[in-house]
Amino acid sequence: MRIVTLNPLQYHWLTRCALWLLSAIVVSGAAVRLTGSGLGCSDWPNCEPGQLVPEADFHAWVEFGNRLVTGLVSLAVVLAVLGSLRRVPPARALTNWSWGLVIGVAAQIGLGAITVLTHLSPPIVMGHFLLSMVLIWNSVVLEDLARPNRPSVGRILVSPSLRHHSYLVVFITVLVIVTGTFVTATGPHGGDENVARLGFSFPSVARIHGCAVVALLAASILLRLRLRSDTKTHFLHRVNIFLLVALGQAVIGYVQYFTKLPIVLVAFHIAGATVLWVMAIRLLLVSNSRTLKAG
Repeated sequence: MRIVTLNPLQYHWLTRCALWLLSAIVVSGAAVRLTGSGLGCSDWPNCEPGQLVPEADFHAWVEFGNRLVTGLVSLAVVLAVLGSLRRVPPARALTNWSWGLVIGVAAQIGLGAITVLTHLSPPIVMGHFLLSMVLIWNSVVLEDLARPNRPSVGRILVSPSLRHHSYLVVFITVLVIVTGTFVTATGPHGGDENVARLGFSFPSVARIHGCAVVALLAASILLRLRLRSDTKTHFLHRVNIFLLVALGQAVIGYVQYFTKLPIVLVAFHIAGATVLWVMAIRLLLVSNSRTLKAG
């Protein structure tokens, strides 16, 4: 029997699909919360006790649809592991990082069950989102390592000063995302009208989040100003993209706040946060890139 193998390009596309699906599930999870469908299914893994598929109910199908996306994600990460074992030439780092996705998705499924069973407890929902960010970090690293056109030797030439500045930008991005979860857990879109919210002042947590965003923009703009505009490097390209995404995300965030959090803008803001995090990890990787060794 002929053994199926994958070349580097084919495996790279497999890891890219996994990244897209992991990003999509963040948006589908947001749709569950924003449409008030968080308790559309009262049980797990069945939608209702003794009933796997929901009846003709909008909220139940939104919640169940998110679970279906989770199934696709699970399939993608399993294929990422199997594909790493069939990739020619093999690379141990790819197998290790793909196993990280499997562990993360398993933990995410368990946390999703706890989220339903605890009736959308805000700290659990926050953890659910932040674990998604960890999974996306893992997936971005895996996809980057799997690129067929990665540098074959050494480290991309980025000065230590610029590298440390990139670390600072990524660190502030983490602060922006974490403070954003507090805003979400305090605000009105809890997934169900009867769900308890965190007892903080919404304007106060929004202000703290806004300060983190301003700090991120300042650090990003300063990083861009330190680079010569005629420098033709991959690092410059990723700095430009990150800055554009950060500026767009800031605009959406402020508009949604002053327009009383319309659902559509909140959804775009969550999608933007996911893209921002992907771009932050890509910036970190390009500033500190090493060779992928065979083995």
